[in-house]
Amino acid sequence: MDREAVRLQIRKRVESGALPSAPPQLTVGPGQPPLPPKSTIEADTAIGLAKCAGCDEGGAQMTYRYSDGRIVRFHGRCHRLWEEECQRPR
Repeated sequence: MDREAVRLQIRKRVESGALPSAPPQLTVGPGQPPLPPKSTIEADTAIGLAKCAGCDEGGAQMTYRYSDGRIVRFHGRCHRLWEEECQRPR
């Protein structure tokens, strides 16, 4: 899938709520208050195997975990497009 097709797919998913419109807040540990900046990337046993939330292809390299239990994984290139879409005015 080319870059613009992935961007459009991510945009639609953010607008529909299928993808979060912001990264989760960084925390120092379970039950502790969040710290700035509002992002976290964690080690994940599914890295390289899981499907990317941006392009639907396997091999996602980055993982976000949200307090509601949602896990979102991206390739590096798709992650950057998602970040750009999160910052885009609505």
